[in-house]
Amino acid sequence: MRRRTIATTILFACATTALTACSGSGSGTAAKDSAAPQAPAAASPAAASPKGPDADRTGGQMFTDALKANRQAPSLRLKADINDRQDGPTKLDLAMDAKGDCTGTIGAGKDAVGLIKTGRTVYLRPQGMTKWTKTNTDSADGKDLASVCDLNSYLGAPGKDNAAKKGATTEVDGRPAIVLTEKDGNESFTVDVATSGKPYLLKMVTVGGDSPGTLDFSHFGEPVHAVAPPKSSIAAS
Repeated sequence: MRRRTIATTILFACATTALTACSGSGSGTAAKDSAAPQAPAAASPAAASPKGPDADRTGGQMFTDALKANRQAPSLRLKADINDRQDGPTKLDLAMDAKGDCTGTIGAGKDAVGLIKTGRTVYLRPQGMTKWTKTNTDSADGKDLASVCDLNSYLGAPGKDNAAKKGATTEVDGRPAIVLTEKDGNESFTVDVATSGKPYLLKMVTVGGDSPGTLDFSHFGEPVHAVAPPKSSIAAS
């Protein structure tokens, strides 16, 4: 059976699914002719080899534990900048918690949509609009948008034989981390995993392939302020 790679574990597809759902909810079709950003280059790690308690652990083990830590986080912030070959550039900036509530923005090209999910209710506000539209997770669009606020939609389950390799040490926003790398065909991956505190997955960069881009994870355990907009700013249904 083919091993699970980093590529098949981190699921970029959810981002474009989110935009399709938003378009169906009144945000309009995202422009596909905007300039696509360059695929981000992998960060240059420090030259020193990692030491300490992780020295005897494989890159695959560290990657598996990092995914587990992120999936079990009570809350976090996800920022994504993806340039999908078929769907074009996509960006997300979402704070989400284990209850499935979230708040932030999703967008494609120059288009952006504000998103708030609290309980079973979802609010959307396309860029430039003053009113929020309201739907619920029982609707077709609402179900798609609910999955956008589910952290596990972005993180699959790694196989025990994933081929991530340990690299050097680095820092992500001042937090010490170890660099894990993998190459699969024409895609290469760089993953930064925290080496202090819980072993959170902090950053992933994909270069090449159909969906190059960057995922950043931060604000672990911080409250998510997903609050319904004032009634006066919600469009009549």
